[in-house]
Amino acid sequence: MDQPEETYALDYVLGYRCADSRQNVHINAEGNICYMTAALGVVLDHTCSPQTQKFFGGGEVDNTAKNVANDTNAHTDDIMCLSMSEDRTTCLTGQVGRAPSVFTWNSCSGEKMNRAKLPRGSRGVSACGLAIDCGRFAVADLHDNHKVHCFSADGSKIFEAKGSNDKILDLAFNRAEGSCNFATAGRKHIAFWDQDGGKKNGIFGSFARTSFSCVTWSKAGVAYSGGSNGKIYTWNGNSCENMMDAHKGFVCSIKCIGDDKMVSGGYDGRVCLWNTSDMSLT
Repeated sequence: MDQPEETYALDYVLGYRCADSRQNVHINAEGNICYMTAALGVVLDHTCSPQTQKFFGGGEVDNTAKNVANDTNAHTDDIMCLSMSEDRTTCLTGQVGRAPSVFTWNSCSGEKMNRAKLPRGSRGVSACGLAIDCGRFAVADLHDNHKVHCFSADGSKIFEAKGSNDKILDLAFNRAEGSCNFATAGRKHIAFWDQDGGKKNGIFGSFARTSFSCVTWSKAGVAYSGGSNGKIYTWNGNSCENMMDAHKGFVCSIKCIGDDKMVSGGYDGRVCLWNTSDMSLT
């Protein structure tokens, strides 16, 4: 019954959790790939042979149940979502659990930066996002009210508010300089939030209402969302101003990069690069 003298260390971990989340694999500042599997954040160096990995989390833990395990330094249950900062140096991850933990960690070394804790009843973190330059991050939980929680960079809570009656699948901050606004998107809805927790639901007008699994912002402060109908929606404030054909089937992922480029991926297996100035394919 005594603890053995042997110790272990993570060497290489197989797997990638993608079946029930989106927008969760990114390139860090060193050109390596960050993603998650089980309770680990993984940094994969794909340039060397054999390939190597660094980790956020892992290591020896107490022999106890997940729901009472010590989550001070790392996740204790499956990570549900992952987001990366604009400068690609910081990852944000949230896990499943009755009172789930959220961590920021160095995307190159895997070292812990800060931690936040959601209240009991949250059930898990379904989406997360990092602000560009106002020192905030926000997450959406799996409570019946799908609450949204906003924190300062050190993990102290700024506000908590009801999100939607339906599951939130993605959360993204406005990339315009100095903005703390963000958007949440999910089943049958999209919403736009200000820095104080004020929310405005998306107004579709004459455009078809649909579900969204992804949302992104340009540096000009324009939001784009990917619909289950294969179309990309353009938003001016909380009003839809354009809808265009993009993919056959669900738009699974969408991301603005640089000043005027956007990448989208769809259920049709295609990856498209767009010019946001005129929404033309490049």
